[in-house]
Amino acid sequence: MVNIIKKHIWLLLLALLPLFTFSQKLSPKSKQIKAAWEALNKQPDSKELQLAYLKVFPSNKLDFIAVFDPDDFKQLYNESNKYIDSFIELVKYYPVQVIDKVINIGKDMKWKADATGYLQHGIVKVGINQTKIFSKKLNSLSSKQKVHLITFLANEEGIKHDQNYQKLTNALTKIGEKALANKFEAARTERKKEKE
Repeated sequence: MVNIIKKHIWLLLLALLPLFTFSQKLSPKSKQIKAAWEALNKQPDSKELQLAYLKVFPSNKLDFIAVFDPDDFKQLYNESNKYIDSFIELVKYYPVQVIDKVINIGKDMKWKADATGYLQHGIVKVGINQTKIFSKKLNSLSSKQKVHLITFLANEEGIKHDQNYQKLTNALTKIGEKALANKFEAARTERKKEKE
């Protein structure tokens, strides 16, 4: 009986061995982000840890994709939402820095599910909460980058009924950015046409 149990344990260990042998190695950037997030998650009110997370979070499309949306679905892909959400939450304390980063990433993005979608919704959220800073950064982009970012933000299945997108458009109008709000409306109209 003992031999049968030992045999089953060995078979189980042999079956599990590939999982340990070929476990994924995180890139240095992914390790930095994970470590900074874990530290911040333990002490969310720490200004030092907030700034550390702000600093290590990707600041361009290529770095963002490499960490959160790689083709092999590894790195921090599986839990990208928690890392992105935590970053977006920092807009309460560091609006300029967060908006700079999300717009610098988003201005070159094309919609995909998962991490890219979380970022898309995060950009809209920071735009609603910090509309003046958001519009200033958006207006500092080239015309091509601005159109690309607005198109990216409108590129989602439920854009017709997206209340946050509408809130952002309304917020832009409220602060006197009617031309910018019109570009958001035009992008939404174009997206709705594509789906009809």
